[in-house]
Amino acid sequence: MLRGRLPPVERVIGVDPEAEFVYLRTEKSEILAYDLESGRADTVAPTAVRAALGPDGTLYAVDTARRVTSVAKRVRFAWPQPLGAIPAELFGAVNQRLVAVVRQDLTRIIAAGAGQAPTVREVALSGDVAASHWGDLLAVAGDSGITLVDPLGLRDPAFVRLEQHPRALAFSPSGHRIYVARRNLAGLGVVDRFEQRELDGIALPGEAATIRLDPFGRWLLARPAGGDSVWIVDLPLKRLAGTLPTTWQLDLPAVGPDGTVLLRQGDDVVAFRVDTTGATLHQEGRVAGGAADLWVVTRWRPRWGAPPATAGAAAAADAAGTGEILYVQVSVSRNIAWSTEMAQQLSRAGLAARVLTPTRPDEGYRVVLGPYGTRAEAEAIGRRLGRPYWIYQPEP
Repeated sequence: MLRGRLPPVERVIGVDPEAEFVYLRTEKSEILAYDLESGRADTVAPTAVRAALGPDGTLYAVDTARRVTSVAKRVRFAWPQPLGAIPAELFGAVNQRLVAVVRQDLTRIIAAGAGQAPTVREVALSGDVAASHWGDLLAVAGDSGITLVDPLGLRDPAFVRLEQHPRALAFSPSGHRIYVARRNLAGLGVVDRFEQRELDGIALPGEAATIRLDPFGRWLLARPAGGDSVWIVDLPLKRLAGTLPTTWQLDLPAVGPDGTVLLRQGDDVVAFRVDTTGATLHQEGRVAGGAADLWVVTRWRPRWGAPPATAGAAAAADAAGTGEILYVQVSVSRNIAWSTEMAQQLSRAGLAARVLTPTRPDEGYRVVLGPYGTRAEAEAIGRRLGRPYWIYQPEP
């Protein structure tokens, strides 16, 4: 369970294992960055209609005024230019770019970076959209097939004709293949993105409505068009490994990095493992009452004795406490000379700047302002800086 006290959480956006942040969207549409080591939560964007996490751990949030806020390597940045429209779907891409899908008369695909002119592509399709892990290719479903679109416009769109109407799409982790669920057709189609053609499919007992893949492309989860259950597909062998009863939500069912399948059953969350030799399912564990929580699977592991961050929080409370020591962090670097020079520059500008010496081998030299006794006071100083900042609380 996550430590600390959080407001009611609507969903988990994702985890940046390197920065040790899990990003959450609250019921009030706030985007929070939760520090997995310290248990502290900071507001990234007060209101957000869309948010996504890129392959390098960069967070992107778009508010009602189409303004974009990103967080990369613990540095928050407000983009100087807004998006052209509020996206229906949002994806993160490499090189700190986002890919936005805007639904109008035509489907507009916008690739944008901070301070860079956006690239806009238009396709005459309005179906399901999936993005590759790196955000370098989008697949858009149409009535008779899928269109492959390069968001940067480096390649012309390509159309792959399919039997029956595609209803759900998912890329393999490598981006090589696209798995397609189709209306009124049992099983899944498999499209090769490079050859731009349909390969042999995967047999299933019926029509699939939703599909998800594990982080390594070994297992695929498919939701039947009727009933509450999950089909577990062994992708290398292209066979159905088993069926389990469960409800489908944004977070579960899911497959962890170790291949464990997590799903809700009644009031509990249950973990299953597939025995590939006999294609049987074995229960590995059960969390009683866990179905009421939000869950996220991640390869992050605590280093300093913190509990595993496997379950999201549902408790509502104020994160601010009493007797806190808080700093406004301006930068962090391994270079002590550079950090000292920056602190001196801030001090000459009349700010209470200092350099905090690392307390752990993997820490850098933090340039901070403060300390301050309350979060409100620290946030007020940070907003007046006119530059990216972060609220930092030293570990006890």
